[in-house]
Amino acid sequence: MDKNEVLQSQQSQENRTKEVMSEIKEEYTKTTGFLEENTNQQLNIAKEMKDEMKNKDFDTNIEELKALKEEITGLKAEIKRLNEMENIGLSSLIVRDIKSVGNTLMNLQEKAVGSIKHLYDNMKHQLSYNLTKAQEKFVQIKIGIVKGLVNSMQDFIREQQKKLDSCLEKLDNLSKEIQKDEEKLIQDGQNHEDNTRKEDISIKHNEDKQQEEKETTPTENEEKKEISSKEILKAEMADKGIVKKEEKEKPKERPAEKKPSVLKKLKENQQKIKKEEKARDVKVPKKDKGMEL
Repeated sequence: MDKNEVLQSQQSQENRTKEVMSEIKEEYTKTTGFLEENTNQQLNIAKEMKDEMKNKDFDTNIEELKALKEEITGLKAEIKRLNEMENIGLSSLIVRDIKSVGNTLMNLQEKAVGSIKHLYDNMKHQLSYNLTKAQEKFVQIKIGIVKGLVNSMQDFIREQQKKLDSCLEKLDNLSKEIQKDEEKLIQDGQNHEDNTRKEDISIKHNEDKQQEEKETTPTENEEKKEISSKEILKAEMADKGIVKKEEKEKPKERPAEKKPSVLKKLKENQQKIKKEEKARDVKVPKKDKGMEL
């Protein structure tokens, strides 16, 4: 990935992170608000039942609901802390915190369902007592209210759980994508570092080789300079009439003697032969007999 692609990817991830985080924090806030309101209603009903029934049967319910309310208050503070965080990213710590809040929220939902069941069971048990008609009517009215709380909680949790699951799924996918991109960036950086190291080694090798050649053989410019200097010196000496001793003492070569023409020599031989033949043709004169002894 080049620099522009990295910046675009980071910007896209940042925007999606903000969107997902905004959805999650909104759903967390909405859920804790609902649980807090539902718990307060249960607590009020439990206190009213205690006052009306004049017994301690609902003390357990009251203590259970008070403890649940404290946990919800603590979770609200944690969600508020997440909401106040600026430029939040999907680091492993933040993802862990978000999932931790989600798990706590689900746990509190289960406790709220458990507490309302305990309250309903205890209220129904009151009908087994010898109650006045007013008390019996009061219990029936409160049981109706609790049934309404159960139905609203059931609908809310079912719908809210779908939203939370969807948000958490988006969060998981985005976290995996970011981790994958970070690993790729690290790998690209390592490859770039390796290539840079190889280039440095190659450059150093070439520099050493050039230095070695420079030290062992004259460069082309130096050779040209030396030749040029010799030619200039020779020209100056020629202009001044200076001749090197060896050039002055060098003997002049004799011109090669011309060999006689072959045709000419043949003609001379033919003439010589003809003369000899003529000389043989001349007759020798006879001697007189009186001259003989």
